[in-house]
Formats: sequence, C-alpha cells, structure tokens
Amino acid sequence: MTKIAYFDCVAGASGDMILGALIDAGLPIETLKTRLDALHLKDFELEARPVAKNAFAATKVDVLVADDVPARHLGDIIEIVEQSDLDAAIVEQAVAIFEKIGRAEAGIHGTSLDQVHLHELGGVDTIVDVVGALVGLDAMGVERVLASPVPLGRGFIKGAHGQIPLPAPATVALLEGVPVVGSPLEIETVTPTGAALLASLAEDFGPIPPMTLEAVGYGAGSRDLPVPNVIRLFIGELTEGPPREHAHPTHAHASGHTHTHEHGHEHGHEHAHDHGHTHDHASTHNEDEDGNGDDSPSHSHAHLHPHSDPSHDHAHTHSDDDTHSCLDVDRLKVLETNIDDLNPESYGYIMDKLFDIGALDVFFIPIQMKKNRPAILLRVLCRPDDVAVMTEILFRETSTLGIREQTVDRHALSRRVDPVPTPYGEVHVKVATLPDGSVKHAPEYEDCRHLAEQHAVPLREIYQVAIEAARRTFGG
Repeated sequence: MTKIAYFDCVAGASGDMILGALIDAGLPIETLKTRLDALHLKDFELEARPVAKNAFAATKVDVLVADDVPARHLGDIIEIVEQSDLDAAIVEQAVAIFEKIGRAEAGIHGTSLDQVHLHELGGVDTIVDVVGALVGLDAMGVERVLASPVPLGRGFIKGAHGQIPLPAPATVALLEGVPVVGSPLEIETVTPTGAALLASLAEDFGPIPPMTLEAVGYGAGSRDLPVPNVIRLFIGELTEGPPREHAHPTHAHASGHTHTHEHGHEHGHEHAHDHGHTHDHASTHNEDEDGNGDDSPSHSHAHLHPHSDPSHDHAHTHSDDDTHSCLDVDRLKVLETNIDDLNPESYGYIMDKLFDIGALDVFFIPIQMKKNRPAILLRVLCRPDDVAVMTEILFRETSTLGIREQTVDRHALSRRVDPVPTPYGEVHVKVATLPDGSVKHAPEYEDCRHLAEQHAVPLREIYQVAIEAARRTFGG
C-alpha cells in the first residue's frame, strides 16, 4: 500500500496553512520542532493553536520571527539548507524548491540567478514553511502527494516593489502547468510559498483519489472569509492503481523518492508577497493573507511578530464546547503614538491612508500631555503582518518620532456578509452568530446610504427594512 497525502484547497493555500493541516492531521508539533532544529536557525518560534473557521475546528500555525534580515540572495538560503543536519533527501528537495523560486524571481525582474534577491521569500518564516512541510510529510510517512485544483482570487497586494495584481506574478509562475480555478474572493487565496509547495510536491491535481482514509487535518488561514478559510488534508492508503500522470517535471517527494513525469517545462517559484504575508504574508498578505494565509514579508524591526497567510492576518482560538464555537480570538497589533504638533487637517488624510493599506480600525483620542499641551493619541488596530507598512505611514505622514506596539487579543463573533432584498433594493447585511446560537444583523452603511439618497427616504428607514428583511431571511 502507498501512503498518500491529498491537499484539498478549500479556500486556497499558504505555507502556514499547510503546516497547520499536517499538525491537525496528527503530526506532533514537538516532532516538527525537533526536525526543524536541524536548520540551526535562531530567532524564531513555532506556535500552533486550535481555531474556528466558519464553525470548522482547525489548527493555526504562526512562525514567530525575530529576523532583521530583509532579503537574502538565493545562495544564502541554499547555504542555510546545505549546512543543516537535515536528511540528504530533504536537503535536495528544499534546494530544488528554492532554486525554482530563484529562477522565477530572476525571470520576473530580469536579473541573473546569482544576483536575485528573494525579498519577502528570503525570510526565516518562508524557510521554516518550506522545510517544515517537507519534514512534516516525511515524518508522517507520506510517499505521494496529490492536490485539488488551486483556487485563485483577484485584487491587489502591496509587495516589495509596490502594488501587485492578484494572483501575484510569482504565484502565476509557480502554478504554470497546474490546474487552477477562479475564486470569487477578492483576496490573495494562494501565496507564493503555498504555490511553491503544491507545485513542487503534488504529482497530480484533481478529485480526491480512492484511498482508505486514516486522518483528516484542517490548516487555518488568517482571514475570516465567506467560506471556511482552510486547506484540508486527507492522509490515507491508496486503494487502487496509481493516479493519472500529470504534466510535471521530476519531483522529489516527501518520502525522499524521486518521481519522473513526462513533460519538460520547469515551474519557477517566487515570493512577491506582502503577507504580509500579505505573509500575507499582503496579507496582501500577508494572507495571509491571508492567502489567506500567511507567508509574511520581511520586517526590519527585531521583536517577535506572528507570521500568518494570503491570505494570508490574524489568529483564532476555538473551544471544544459547541456553544462557543462561533467565538474567535484574533491575535492583533495595536500601534499608538502621542502627537501635539500636527496640523489637524492632516488627520483625516492619515486615517484614509491607514485604512487603504489594511488597518482594521483607526481612531483619535484627545489627551493632555506634558506642559499642559493638548494633543491627540493616534491608535491603529491592524494585523501582525501589516505592522511594517503601518509604521511606515505613521513615520512618513505624522510628526511622531516613536510608535508603541502592543499585542492584543480581540474576541469576535463569527460572521458573514449576505445580501437581502428590500423594497428599495438589495442591502448587504453582516450576520453574526452568538454563543447561544441566536443571530444578530448589521446592515452595511454604504448600501443603506446609497438607497436612502436614491429614493429620498430617511436613512433610518432603509436600516429598519434591511434588518426586518435579514430577520425574515436568517432568523433572529
């Protein structure tokens, strides 16, 4: 019997989602940490915790990094891998993946392989994601890897060179020759690291193969989406003949065996993700980010910061008690600074800039500072992967010389956004589930404002009919 792993890309894929799926399917995190010790990498920690994604129990993995190296040459990464104590087969696989990533980066940026910087993909978090997936599959005895077609979202992320259209050029290059499908999600559903791992390891993409199922694991991305933001992993014994051959070059699989396939093009791998992310890592990304997952960008600050999906950008905890399964605890960052010498006309502009790059909330609090100076406390709530871009805006657009950073947990109800019909037109409504199973509704302001202006009726009337329509549709 052949032991196989099948990755079902429900919402997409990222490096941390793949690690989460492996742990959720039974890989002990201590085993993974022990195998990763062979890299001799410092300044990172690996954390895994249970979360809830649209009522699905899953595992969220964060790579907590204190690496102040913003980018590495390909040779730097290969040197880290080759000087490790990893098994020779794992070294060979990892080097092959990073070399393909390097070729993709070189092709996109028009440079040579020895000069290419890997930007966001050069960080410790990505090395941990790639090698962690390889050693994790190996530790579980997986001999063959298969996957579903890969869903690709649309939109834009912020990368090392500015705005990047989704799917990112890196992801597109990695997935050449791989079956893909469009996703209605306007986010990064697949990060370059996720694409690199799937394209390198999976020998076939299609429906779930015939197998005797042994374990199922759910790896969580960071964002809350209309669909469960997970990648699902099936582990089992293949029960019929080998799956159909898919057009892939020679791949080294997690078992250390080499499988040769019949077409001759190579798949380049690159990370152009803000995930920061985007990871994100932009989140992107950092979906982390998003991907929903989490291949995050390199950060110049040296304190530990969570690495999350394209996905993907925040973490969730999940209780085994079903009455609390709708509650998420998001691991977020609060940035704040006191300002007493800024033109008040600037604040609205700064708020808009922060929201444009992904801030979850921005607000100003009047305070009294030393020497009885009136001032403003500017506070930003954001995902961990977005700290770097947020601090860049604050330093550039305000007069501040210092920014405080805190990690906070936000308790939030699971929610979705669905349209409801009203006599005035369609209104999108947030539908949140409370721990007791009841629901509450919040109509979207912009929809209500548009209809109120269009029909010349009070805004409160649009709100009222929207809530009534939501109660009829969703209960509560």
